Amino acid sequence: MAKIGVGVVGCGFVGRGAHVPAFANLEHSLLAAVADPDEKRLGKVAKKYEGTATYKDFQELARDPKVEAVVVSLPTPLHAKAALAAIEAGKHVLCEMPLAASLDEAEQIIEAADKAGVLLMPGLTFRFTPNYVKAKQLFDEGKVGNLSAAIYREFIPAKDLAGQWPADAWVWNLEASGGPLYTLAVWSIDLMRWLMGTEISSVHSTCKYTKLEQFGGTLGYDAFASLHFANGVVGCLQYSGSVTHSASVSRLELVGDTTNVIEATNNDKVTLLGDDPTKTEWNVKQPGPAMWGHLQQDEHFVNCIKDGAQPIIVPDDGRKAMQVARQIATAS
Repeated sequence: MAKIGVGVVGCGFVGRGAHVPAFANLEHSLLAAVADPDEKRLGKVAKKYEGTATYKDFQELARDPKVEAVVVSLPTPLHAKAALAAIEAGKHVLCEMPLAASLDEAEQIIEAADKAGVLLMPGLTFRFTPNYVKAKQLFDEGKVGNLSAAIYREFIPAKDLAGQWPADAWVWNLEASGGPLYTLAVWSIDLMRWLMGTEISSVHSTCKYTKLEQFGGTLGYDAFASLHFANGVVGCLQYSGSVTHSASVSRLELVGDTTNVIEATNNDKVTLLGDDPTKTEWNVKQPGPAMWGHLQQDEHFVNCIKDGAQPIIVPDDGRKAMQVARQIATAS
């Protein structure tokens, strides 16, 4: 069977770092093309992956007959234009989250994909991240019994954010992009919905942005949200982009009526906290693009195209994560 030709639009932090090597090495995909306005980035991909077509314009990539599917990994304000160009060319689309800077633009993408009959899969990698997959397995096996609460904390060093997005980058323009919290919160929000298999019925949140002059004027953020789910479970989300590196953490905790707790830390460690034994730990670390689930997600996307199947992540999952993220990021 011929491989699925994939084009990656955007050769930045995620595009070149995760999607390009993933699609270049998956069994059923071919890295057919990449697009980026930066010739230096294009040159790096062309040198490492011979035979891959390079374009400065994403619309040219969308017209390439060897490209059957397009991955959109551009800055969020550009998602809609790139995704719509690919859809209009009849290509399947895997779009990084958020799907767009606004819910209106996201609706345009979703409606266009539905009308064109192509797959539109939001890039929600936490459903594929090794330790969250293991945590869900333990939960589904009844290790904590009936869930009563879910807590997620994500503290990202301000210096790391400034390193990825300099002070003049798109993400710090709250009006144009939704801001860093909106951009980053979507994955954990979807994680909560996926783990519980139910909807978030209400959100109560507060958020504060702080200008960080030591990084040229980037925005630190601090936000807290309490969630109620349709099945009666309560949840708590805690975010900060204002911390030093030693305070960095990503931690999920699931509390059940057995009094046991499942804890998933960063992207590699899962702990079951119980009475006997007191702790059971798993190290599920994966290398490269598999670290945060990009490889697994990309493989699922390609296999769905190959088999004519529906992805486990559908456009409505992206829409719902965006709605809650927007509510948290604009709370005062």
